Amino acid sequence: MKKIFITTGTEHYLRQLMANYTGENVTLLQNYSQSLLYQESSGEKLFQEGAEYRVLQSSGSLKGYGIVVFEYIQLRDEEIPIFLQMYQRASLHFADTNGLQSTKLTKSMNTNKFLIISFWDSEIFFHEWKKTPLHKEIMNIMKKNNTQVGFSHEDIYHYPEFSHDAK
Repeated sequence: MKKIFITTGTEHYLRQLMANYTGENVTLLQNYSQSLLYQESSGEKLFQEGAEYRVLQSSGSLKGYGIVVFEYIQLRDEEIPIFLQMYQRASLHFADTNGLQSTKLTKSMNTNKFLIISFWDSEIFFHEWKKTPLHKEIMNIMKKNNTQVGFSHEDIYHYPEFSHDAK
């Protein structure tokens, strides 16, 4: 079973941690307010602290540049089947989405918190996706089914080696 592990801290501290994990699948991601280490593995987590998610669905491949969007969604038990069905239907269109490199649907190991991780060529492509009819339909379905949309939020991170948008 593939898992995602995330830990946060100062850039300096996380770079020190990364030095201990050479050869491991660990990536430093940053935005204007925080830095995090992202590990994807079928093995054990490397970090002592942080969040742990089980990968439910994954598509695409990473290019090693651009931005990463983390969308957190807290659901009630009865909302999970509706959400999973909606995500499955939306994922059929991901291959046709401009600038989208990869997506991962994950679920917290301890709660009904879901994390959708999407990797984009640039922030421009992500904001264009949010204007599409499919994205609007997803948001409407979530509102209609009383999904706790108000408890969802997104964080956008950049690869440090790539601090500006790709063209």
